[in-house]
This record gives sequence, C-alpha cells and structure tokens, in this order.
Amino acid sequence: MDQQVAGGGKIVKDKILLALEKGEVKITGALSEDSSGAIIRPGKGVEVYLNGGQVTGQAEVVPGDRVELKPGVEIEPDRVEIRISGDELKAEARYIGGKTTTYTVPDHPPTGDLTVDGVSREENLSTLTEGEIMGAVREQRISYGLDESVLGSLPDHEGEWQLIACGDAVQQGKDGRVETLFEGGVKSVSYADEESRVDFRKRFEIVQVNEGDVIALIHPPTPGIPGRSVTGRELHPDPVKKAEVNCEGGAVLSSDQKQVLAACRGVPAYKKGRMHSFRVDDIYIHQGDIDIKSGNIDFRGHFKVQGAVTEGMKVSADGNIEIGDNAAGSKILAGGSIVFKGNCIKCTVQAGWVDLVLKETYNTLDRMEESINNALAASEEVARALEAKGRHSEQMESAVIRALLQSKFTELPEYAGLLMKSLKDAGRSLPQNLVETIKDIAPYFIDFQYSQGLGRPVLYEIRNRLSALHEGREIKDVRADITAPYVQNSILLCTGDIIIPGPGAYNSKLSCSGEVNISRLFRGGTIEAGGDVYIGEAGTPRITADQGLVAVPSKSRVHLGVAYENIRIRFGITDYRCEKNLQNVIAILDQQDYEVKVLPWENTPRK
Repeated sequence: MDQQVAGGGKIVKDKILLALEKGEVKITGALSEDSSGAIIRPGKGVEVYLNGGQVTGQAEVVPGDRVELKPGVEIEPDRVEIRISGDELKAEARYIGGKTTTYTVPDHPPTGDLTVDGVSREENLSTLTEGEIMGAVREQRISYGLDESVLGSLPDHEGEWQLIACGDAVQQGKDGRVETLFEGGVKSVSYADEESRVDFRKRFEIVQVNEGDVIALIHPPTPGIPGRSVTGRELHPDPVKKAEVNCEGGAVLSSDQKQVLAACRGVPAYKKGRMHSFRVDDIYIHQGDIDIKSGNIDFRGHFKVQGAVTEGMKVSADGNIEIGDNAAGSKILAGGSIVFKGNCIKCTVQAGWVDLVLKETYNTLDRMEESINNALAASEEVARALEAKGRHSEQMESAVIRALLQSKFTELPEYAGLLMKSLKDAGRSLPQNLVETIKDIAPYFIDFQYSQGLGRPVLYEIRNRLSALHEGREIKDVRADITAPYVQNSILLCTGDIIIPGPGAYNSKLSCSGEVNISRLFRGGTIEAGGDVYIGEAGTPRITADQGLVAVPSKSRVHLGVAYENIRIRFGITDYRCEKNLQNVIAILDQQDYEVKVLPWENTPRK
C-alpha cells in the first residue's frame, strides 16, 4: 500500500523488514510485483532455518515464510596433556579445564539485511575423575617412577606442567686411563728458603727416574650402571674400553699390568694417542747451546749437546757426554767418556768423574783417619798429664784437646772441607753410607758449635766411623775416555785414554790412566799418562827453554813422530830431555840400568 509523503510529493512502497524480538524473527511489509524479500544470514552461535531448511549462507525472506532460530551450545571437555622428555627420563602433565558456551539471541530492530549473531555465556566444566586421569597416563605407557599423588592435584594447578614421573638416568662408566707420575722435559729449579747458597746458573732440571721407579699407573675401566625410562624401558650405558699401553725401550709393565716401571735410569717420555706409549731414554739430547739461558746442566745419564757450551757454564752427567760444537771457558764433568766434536778451549774436563771423586774422597778419608789416630794418641798423653797434675776433668780435657787439634792438626779442617766439596759435587752419585758419614763427622772440624763437643769420646766415635768405611768399599774401575780434535789452555783428566785426532793440544794439562794419542801437535803443557803416549809432533821448531813434559810409568813407551829439542820425558822418577830434534822414535826406560833409550819407530807414526 502506497503512502502520501507530507507536503505533497512522492509515493513509496512498503519494504519487507526483519526484526528480532524475544528470540524470534518478525517479518513486516507486503510483497508486490516489484518488491524483493529481506536478507537473513546466520551469525555466531545461532543456526537459522527457513521453511525447515538450514541457511548456511544467506537467504531471502518474504511474508509468509517460516523462520526458526536455534541458539547453539558449545561444550569443550576438560582434559589432561602429557609429554615425555627426549631422554625418556621425565614425564610431565597438565590439566586443562573444560567449558560450556551457551548462546542467546538478542533483540534487533527491523532491517532489510539481518545477520543473526548470538550472545555467548561461558561456564566452567570439570568432569574428569582421578581414574580417568590415570587412564590417560597409562595410555602413554608411563609406568616407572610415577608419583600418583601429583596426579590428584593436577586440577589445582590448571595449565601448569607438573612432574609426574622420573626415570633413572644411566650412569656412564669410565674408560681405563693412564696416570703419569712424572713431568716431561725440564722443570724450573726451586730452592728452599733455608738454602744459603743458590746456583743462579742452574735454572732448569731435567726430569729423571731411577730403575724400578713407577712412572705411570694404569687404571682399569669402570663399567656404567643401566638406567630406566619412565615407560619402564632399560637404558644401557655406553661400552667402556681399557687403556692400551705400549712400553718401548727402558720401560716395562709390572706383573699385575697396573703400573709402568722404569727399566733403567734416564729420562721418561710419554706419547698419548690410540696407544699410551712410554719409554725411558738413558741419553738426553739438548737442542742448541748450553748458555746462561739454558743454565748449567746436571744429568744422571748420557747427555748430548747439539750446540756449544759457552763461557762460565757447567755440564755434568753420570754417563757419557757429547758436545756437538765448541766448548770455551766451561767445566765438563762426565761419569763416562766425553767426546768433543768442536774445539775445547780454556775448559776443565773430567771423564770418569764420579770414579775420580770417589777415589779422591776415600784418599782424603784415609788421611783424616791417620790424623785422627795421631790426635787420639796425643790426647791420651794430655789426659795422663792432667791426671798426674791432679787437674783432670772432662771439661778441662776437652778444652786442651781442642787447643791441641787447632795447633797441631790443622789439616783436619782442610780434609773436612774437601769432603764437603765432594758431597756438593757428586753427593747423589756416592754410596749412601759414605755420604752419611761425611755429613756426620765433617761439621766437627769446620763448624764452631760442633767443635765445642770435641773430646776423646767424639774422636773415638769419628775414628770408628772412618774405620767402618773400609768394609765394602767399592771403587768401580771405570774406563772413560776424552776425545777432542783441538785442545787449548785446558785441563783434561780421565780414567781412560785421551785422543786428540785433530790439530792438536796447546798449553794444556792432559792426565789420564790410559794412553794419550795426539795425531798432530803437542806444544806446551804436560802429559801424565798411565799407559803409552803417541804424539805426531812434540814441541816447536824454535828453541825454547820448556817445550813441554810427557810423564809416564817406568814401563810405558813414548812414540814420537817428531820431537824438538828440550822436550822432556819422565819415566817414573827418571827424567830425559831431548838434546836435539828427533824423528820417528820410541823412548823407553831400560829396566836394567834405568837409562832412557831412544829407538827407531818402525811403524808409521800416528797422525
């Protein structure tokens, strides 16, 4: 039906409109030939039905249509979420509460295009029982280390992950290992606070071991302990391996295979790889020079210097020594032989050094024992004289004996000083009973506080200690040689031979128990040999008052390729001086008339 607009004008047709009242759809307006229906569509939480069919998109509504609305109800049940750690040692759970969402249709004024949106209202929902929670846990096969008390309290901590089960972690075992008991290479020398004298030239110490020393411990492998996952599965530890040990030269395994032992005295070495390799070298090779940077060297085995030994330095070793370059202004001491590849200039050299020190020490002790015996005889006379005068007392006797020793036996402090020097130089290489005896008796003669106790009882005790050293006295007859191509202004002393294959020896003192062989020149100085002497050329062409001395035992021979005038040769106590130049001769001492004879040297002279 048309309507008249106020003021006279246009006629408008009625529209079809839709309104919502109390949850129902109201349709107004009339349908005509040129009119269209109103549009309706379902919104959130509400289903729309038109003439019995559900509207899924949008639909046109006209008067006479039947429109029904069904507000929705959404139910989200409560639940339990479970997670298991990657290593299967932990299981956690959390409770997620449920909810019910109910929709109602609000009123809406008339409109030609209606979207029916519901208004939601939520209510919490909690329906899970403890049995249902346990069922969810079992579905995940969680059976080990479960804490059931936590399951019942899950709803009290909604949304929070709670630890519900713990497995047993695998305790991994340990592979067998090797524990070394030494520091490799060299270490800095440290001095105790009470040491009054410090050798600032000895900066490093070569790490060494003795035969039989334990240089490493072999620890067996420790098996691991299996674990168990929260699902009850056994977790296996990794397999363990024993330490593989290889003993090279100078090192051996103990009988129980638990230790590595040094088979000789020397420098231990260790190399770690697939195998743990050990060895003990009886020779130590020093790279470079012996100088103030390296410090003095004191070694108990064989020692090899690839470089030089510089001025003021000292090298000592119980074994052999080899010096690859020149040695100048230094001291070289070896228990064995010494080989110079370069020149030896202004050096003090001793080969068979420990043997020489030991012999000298015993000689000093013998002289001290003789002086002590003389002092005891004198002290007995002093005691008898004091008793005869009625003035004898222990205090008086000690005072008189001390005065007697200080005035008549002044050599005793000197002997004591020599003995202490022997300890300082070679104490670690001397027999232990000898070292202890020297430490006990020497202070009585060089230390004022000790000397206050000198009396006959102390002298008898010292004499007895010295006498006891005669038993088991061992002096190894070590034959140690010295070889050097060129020697100048040096002192060479050894228990074997001295060999000079190069240019020769100049203004040096050569002393040995064996032979001396100088291929070329001997000019100035002395030779004291225990055997024969071979010299290519002795003295200088020009006449000088002293061309040098060669001293040998009476039965030895002196072989001379060339000998210049004034060269002296001594056989025992018999001296001979060359009155003219000689060539290719042998000098000997006739054992019947004790005259020196010079004979032709039939063999080619050594050069």
